[in-house]
Amino acid sequence: MLFENFCKQINQYYPNQNTFLVAFSGGLDSTVLLSLFAKLREKQPHFQIRAIHIHHGLSKNADYWQQHCSAICEHLKIAFITENVNIDFKNGLESGAREARYFTIKDHLNKKEVLVTAHHQQDQVETFFLALKRGSGLQGLSAMQSTSMLFDMPIFRPLLPFTRQQLETYAEQEKLVWIEDESNQDNQYDRNFLRNQILPELRQRWGHFDEAVQRSAQHCFEQQTLINELLAEDFQKNFNKNDRTFSIENFKDYSLIKQKALLRLWFAEFNLAMPSVIQLQQIIQDVILSDNSRVPIFQLGNKFIRRYQNYLYLTEKFADLSKLKIDIQKNQSIELPDNLGKFNLLLQKDYLLVQWNEYQVKLPFTNLPIQIRFQYSGKVRLKNGINEDIKKCWQRANVPVWERKRTPLIFYGETFISAVGFFNNFVENK
Repeated sequence: MLFENFCKQINQYYPNQNTFLVAFSGGLDSTVLLSLFAKLREKQPHFQIRAIHIHHGLSKNADYWQQHCSAICEHLKIAFITENVNIDFKNGLESGAREARYFTIKDHLNKKEVLVTAHHQQDQVETFFLALKRGSGLQGLSAMQSTSMLFDMPIFRPLLPFTRQQLETYAEQEKLVWIEDESNQDNQYDRNFLRNQILPELRQRWGHFDEAVQRSAQHCFEQQTLINELLAEDFQKNFNKNDRTFSIENFKDYSLIKQKALLRLWFAEFNLAMPSVIQLQQIIQDVILSDNSRVPIFQLGNKFIRRYQNYLYLTEKFADLSKLKIDIQKNQSIELPDNLGKFNLLLQKDYLLVQWNEYQVKLPFTNLPIQIRFQYSGKVRLKNGINEDIKKCWQRANVPVWERKRTPLIFYGETFISAVGFFNNFVENK
């Protein structure tokens, strides 16, 4: 019965999909999930299934679990991937392990694949309560859905409608072998505390408690979806799809509640964890409503919210390149630091051709040493012969302050020649 309902889930959510990557820990839930996919493949050989196991290195048994998962996949003739990860503990063990796990999986997920996880009904209840503990709104209380995007990956949870008891029954019938993670008994972790101490009492009192919580989560999801639909027109007016910036030109015209809701929609475009109430208030006060002369910045997780003129930008953390000087020769190609892309300097018949990402500029020939820098605060000579401070050139080109420090500047000797892609210094070449 479980297999038939599992197939219905696939037909409902992914009727035209036949390539899946299964997150395989080796525990009961993911072992059942992998077994269901293996059985499906027997009936429909066109299905392509792979499994990935993440070795967190947190348990003395982690090496054995890895070997166990490999053996199961070999038995089922399912392609097996395994990766060891290093966990960043700054946001806590659970959060760090989750991020390390999903970022690693993302590196292996093929373009046509969908990641499948073994979350079931009890996991949904735990997620709901954890969101409640954090004081989450509708978005957080929606908990998990059968399909969603996470870390820019499509996630499918076909076991979400099923109880753990149903999975256990199937595993016993199929004589499956799985591992037990000893850390699941450690109640210092919030999820384990709920699972082992709180929720069993609630289920004993109210027999259909899990189903009720699942309905509540679904109601929250539907209400949030409706709110998003009602806000869609205003959001599209402010959201620039090309550079994914958000206009705040008329932001003061909205109520505070609407301001918060529109910002959450913007964050959702990046699949970011939603900021807390306090963080959201700080973003509005310290970034959006700050004095126009400022260039405010707010760190949200590992991203940075920045404002330039009447637009919000979401960026990575940038390295300080202000003191960097890179010598470059004619007919040389180099990779610029901090993910700035490829830079080419090509010698043509009577000029130098500079190529940087989508930009291209012709510069006069020189025998002087050529350098790439990222800092200059002097004057620029315009085409009309007028000298102007470089700050005004940047402003005229509408380049945000932080991008000015990430644009390669060409120097012939000690003379500034060009801000590649934006403006040149029209000086007589010596």
